Amino acid sequence: MKISKQLLLITVITLIGLFSGGATAKAQNINYQTFKYGTSQTSMADGYYARPAQVNVSGNQYVVTMTIHTGEDLGAWPVTVLTIDGQSPQNVSKSHGNGYDYTYSFTTKNLNRTISSSIAIDVPGVYKANHNISFKFDTSGLPALNGKQGAAGNETKASDTNTATSPSNTNNIASGVNDPNLKSKLNKLNAQAAAQSSQAKKKESQLARQTLRQNAEVQATNARNQRLFYFVIVGGIIGIIIILAAAIYFVRSASKHIPRH
Repeated sequence: MKISKQLLLITVITLIGLFSGGATAKAQNINYQTFKYGTSQTSMADGYYARPAQVNVSGNQYVVTMTIHTGEDLGAWPVTVLTIDGQSPQNVSKSHGNGYDYTYSFTTKNLNRTISSSIAIDVPGVYKANHNISFKFDTSGLPALNGKQGAAGNETKASDTNTATSPSNTNNIASGVNDPNLKSKLNKLNAQAAAQSSQAKKKESQLARQTLRQNAEVQATNARNQRLFYFVIVGGIIGIIIILAAAIYFVRSASKHIPRH
């Protein structure tokens, strides 16, 4: 009966292997818009925010990672985040390649609402101030939080009020400046932001189409994988039953030929 015990052990291990596979959550790329604080008007800072943002599910909350990209002519990392959704930015990293990238993340249980942020702009010798802005994220296709949709809107956070200036837009920062050289630099800053904002809008449209296509492909792949998973389980169980039946038959046949004293 040693053979039967070994086969039973193999069967248990095989079934554990079939059913113990855990799903690994992949980062979801989502689009977003940047508004003047408290309005639905696009902020001039919109051009500095790279798309898409990355969203990961960590337990019962989302971890959202965003990047601010600025050109060489504005100096090293001229835009930094003071607060985002009422919290300090997490996992802040800076890199310098084709311009300056400032990457950070924040956590939330609900992205189907306006997310407010306080940023500091410091272009040496040109402009220095704090501003409030707001984000609106595209939550279509967003993964669920432990079986609950993250779009359920029952979480609210007070917007940050620790800003040195009232909410404003960099589009007007050149007004009232008498120094021609300084005014030229400020206008250049506005022009660059406007150009990047236009490019960002084009990317948003492309990203929206790409996201819809990717969501359809992911749903089709998940459906195929689910069918394949059931086929593998059923096939594995049938195979194990056949092996057990063959083993029992072999053991019984062998026992009949063992000499008895």
